[in-house]
Formats: sequence, C-alpha cells, structure tokens
Amino acid sequence: MVALITGASGAIGKEIAVRLAQKGYKLALGYHRHREQAVRLAEELGERFGVWAVAIKLDLQDPHLLQAQIEDLSRTMGRIGVLVNNAAVSLVKPLEETSIEEWNEVISVNLTGAFVACKAVLPAMREGGVIVNVSSMWGSLGASCEAAYSASKGGLEALSRSLAKEYPQVKINVASLGWVDTPMNARFSPKERADFFVQNPAMYPLTPADAADVVIEAMERDESGATLQKGW
Repeated sequence: MVALITGASGAIGKEIAVRLAQKGYKLALGYHRHREQAVRLAEELGERFGVWAVAIKLDLQDPHLLQAQIEDLSRTMGRIGVLVNNAAVSLVKPLEETSIEEWNEVISVNLTGAFVACKAVLPAMREGGVIVNVSSMWGSLGASCEAAYSASKGGLEALSRSLAKEYPQVKINVASLGWVDTPMNARFSPKERADFFVQNPAMYPLTPADAADVVIEAMERDESGATLQKGW
C-alpha cells in the first residue's frame, strides 16, 4: 500500500516516514523546496527498510497542479491508501501587519492544500483508507500574533470532522500537537521557549519523534473523526 506524506522533508515528516517504512509501506515523500533532503530520505529508507520510496515535489498553492500530481502518483505507484497531511507554514505577525498575500499563503498551504490532497485520494479509498491531518494546539486555543496559522489549523480540524462523517468507510483523524522542537520553532530564543513553558505549566515540549508517534496512533485508532492531543 502507498502512503503519501506531505512535508516529508521536514523534521516531523521524516520521522513519520521512518515509522511507515518500518511498517512496509511504499512511500511518496512530498516536498516543496527541500529536494535534496527528500531525495536523500527516500534513498535512506530504501536502503534501511527495503521499501519503495520516492521524493515528489508538490505545489500545495496550486490546487489544479496538486490534484494532477497526486493522480499521476497513483498511476505510477498504485492506490494511495494512507495520506498524512503534514506540510505547513507559519506566520508570526500581528493581524494589522498581515497582508492578504501572507494570509492566503498560510491558508492555501495549511488548509486548502490538505483539502485538495483529500479530494484527490478519497475516490480510491471507497473500500477503505486512512487520512491523518496534522494540526496544532493553536487550532483549538488560538495564538496571539498567529491568526492566520491558528485559523488554518482550526479549519483543518473542522474539515477532518466533516470528512469523517461524509466518508464513514475511511478513517480520518487529527494529530493535534503542542510545542514541537523543529526548525519552524527555532525562531524563538531559548529564553522565549523557557518563558512559554513557565506561562503554560501544563504543556511540555515534544520531539519530532514524539509527534510522529501521535500520527501513527491516529492512524491505528479504532475510531474516526477523533482528535488526538499531545503536549498540551
């Protein structure tokens, strides 16, 4: 069975790919800018686990191209039985300083891209399949100066719940993550990171491996339409 992971060249995506390779999936490793990392990961997974893994450039901001890319992938590798919508961009900026272009980029990558990917794979999942959408605590809690990101993740969770009802034969769950130590969060200084956990004592940091574990748990969950929280 083929598993498609968007954002596979990133820290969390790489760990998800390792987990799925261990389970014997054929892997389509979606990337946007970091081709070398994705190609290297595909080679490593093939060597370590003997699985068919390919790196594929996906444009989450071009819905029509993305649809065509996934359809071509299905013809090449076979039916996509697992989709992990992991790719995301963030924006830390006050709302009044956020341009419509910046807003549209965040929404198109984090939400519309996931919608298009789901739309592309669902017809082949009529006899079963799994979709995991990777979200954030900010999708539920909202984050100051991250209105676009929070809105995109809140929308992703609502999309997941709706699709779980619309496609009962497909397992569609959400992995909602707290603070993950990834390059995306490297913009924050050690002091800012420490202050965050002082101000939010119930929360705790996750590693990319921890995040991948939540995704796998969401895949293997008996129920559909569930949101699995970790780190918050």
